[in-house]
Amino acid sequence: MQRIIKPLRLVALVMIPLVLASSYLLSLYGLQIINGSAYYEQSRNNIVITEIVPASRGNILDRCGRLLVSNRISYNITIDRSELVKAEHPNGILLSLAEDARKLGIIYTDTTPISMQPPFSYLPDMSQSQKQRLNEYTEVFKLDPEISAEELMDFFREHYSIPESFTDEQARIAAGIRYELELRALFIPQPYYFASDVNIDLISIIKEKGYPGVSIVTIPVRQYHTDYAAHILGRIGPMDRDEITYYTQLGYPVNALVGKDGLEARYEEYLRGVDGEQVTTRNSSGLITSVLYTKEPKPGDNLVLTIDIECQQIAEDSLKSTIDAINAGRTDETSLANGGAVVVIDVKSGGVLASASYPTYSLDSFSINYNELAQNPMKPMFNRATLGAYSPGSTFKMVTAIAALNEEVITTSTKVFDKGRYTEYKGMYQPKCWVYPDTHGSVNVIEALEVSCNYFFYHVGDRTGIDNISKYARQFGLGMETGIELFESTGVLATREYKEETYGESWYGGDTVQASIGQSYNLFTPMQMATYCATIANNGTRYAAHFMKEIKAHDNSEIVEKNEPEVLSTVDADLKYFEAIKQGMLNVSKNGTASTVFGNYPIDVASKTGTVQLGENIENNAVFIAYAPYEDPQIAVVVVVESGGGGSAVTQIAKNIFDYYFFSDNTGYSQAAENRILR
Repeated sequence: MQRIIKPLRLVALVMIPLVLASSYLLSLYGLQIINGSAYYEQSRNNIVITEIVPASRGNILDRCGRLLVSNRISYNITIDRSELVKAEHPNGILLSLAEDARKLGIIYTDTTPISMQPPFSYLPDMSQSQKQRLNEYTEVFKLDPEISAEELMDFFREHYSIPESFTDEQARIAAGIRYELELRALFIPQPYYFASDVNIDLISIIKEKGYPGVSIVTIPVRQYHTDYAAHILGRIGPMDRDEITYYTQLGYPVNALVGKDGLEARYEEYLRGVDGEQVTTRNSSGLITSVLYTKEPKPGDNLVLTIDIECQQIAEDSLKSTIDAINAGRTDETSLANGGAVVVIDVKSGGVLASASYPTYSLDSFSINYNELAQNPMKPMFNRATLGAYSPGSTFKMVTAIAALNEEVITTSTKVFDKGRYTEYKGMYQPKCWVYPDTHGSVNVIEALEVSCNYFFYHVGDRTGIDNISKYARQFGLGMETGIELFESTGVLATREYKEETYGESWYGGDTVQASIGQSYNLFTPMQMATYCATIANNGTRYAAHFMKEIKAHDNSEIVEKNEPEVLSTVDADLKYFEAIKQGMLNVSKNGTASTVFGNYPIDVASKTGTVQLGENIENNAVFIAYAPYEDPQIAVVVVVESGGGGSAVTQIAKNIFDYYFFSDNTGYSQAAENRILR
């Protein structure tokens, strides 16, 4: 039996390779000899394109890990201009495409600054960018710079070969899209998206009709999981001309989306990631036959913020409802509260828990509503928390108190009698205390803070001098950068140098009297005032304000960067003087202008109200600063409401924030004092 099997195995071992070799030879013969010409011709018609694969942008999360911004895929309609003009009826294709979109209620991109119906005229609300592009367009084609809209439409008809059979409205539709395509070919190195984030209905119609040059592309876009913090988070968008030079030198493709403002712009280098690369092969019919990744994209890092989005929501909602309530009681439109800001900061680190600016806007609909937002007189895109500069009013009095105490102009027991009107300068500026013709009587510094006695601070400020007052104000960070990652105003600190350099005038004693109570030239941002309040709570240690808690790898496997508290300055004053002004602030909450809200509050709050006079027949600004708890400070809150009336009118906003922070089960910070009844 064994002798029979062995020869059979030998035959099999010989025959199998012969059969395989014959099969390969026949296949090669078929490919190269029989069908070689056909395959060669087909390969010549294949189109191989190397494409950039955008990296997934990093997520943005709040301090508790709640997702604020992530990514999703958007289906956009794009038009290849070179393919379109090769078609038999390019203008008819565009007219049909626009009609398809209109029937589905989809808005397509047309920024041509001409009315859609005759008689044609330029749009009255033409933006600056529209004007610039129109000027560049007329210059390239040597058109009269003063060309009318009707004349430009006549040029469009001829230049784009729009058929005479088209009505004026149809011609305007086709010309608008052709104008957009030409702008990108001439001036804007970005793809033209006819419509963005379209639904399956329009995609199906386009696939069915097979419009030449019209295709569907997928791009990653930002998805917002919150309606709040628009001024903080920021947005992404196509690069403008100034940005193209900068970013292309960093290796960005010209059609990349980049952070335009907010933290999206500030942390672009981390959020961006590294693009990949793929080779796509299409056959002569345009069908994709293969996709090969030659370089895998690397997702961007995740940005974790110090922001508590629920605290942010409370700050924004409380600010809006308070302003609405103030305005509901007013009939004169000139006295309405126009806007405001709220900042909540971690006393021990400088981390910002909330930064609200009102009015605000939606990041989701920003591009759609841009023109409306830009023309809104209330300036909803303006971040009042970091860019708005306001007189601090009486909230500045702690600076004057520290300066007077530490320079030994007064002691904590020094009494000053409130005479009502400050008459030190005969025949000149003689300001009155806010209770005049009444009087606060004899008060020391703690009592003066409690009752906000202007006369006391006129008197001690005048004797302390503006140079000493401004020295301590700088140490508190007033008129200085806070370290926050967004664009910020440094405001104005009233000094003799500022007046001389700005107005060419000498500094007088009356200027010092005004500056001592936070008036004069003093203008500070709510963010500055928040760090100032936190510095008081810290007994003179001023931390840099910041939004970034940490940056993590895209898969959260490691911490790429962590923010450590940074001390920017210290106030060179004796601890006992801080205790004195803090006692005065506690008394404001217990017995003074904030006692209606905080007099019986479950935890002790140190605060100061400010009522800022803006002039005759102009409603005062309202300012309020506070920190809590008094014995172990954790957070500081600043509220500013334009034409809010008085500081006591906005204290409820701070109370809502303290309620959330200390008594809400959602924060992880709750620590109600023993034997206290929560209200």
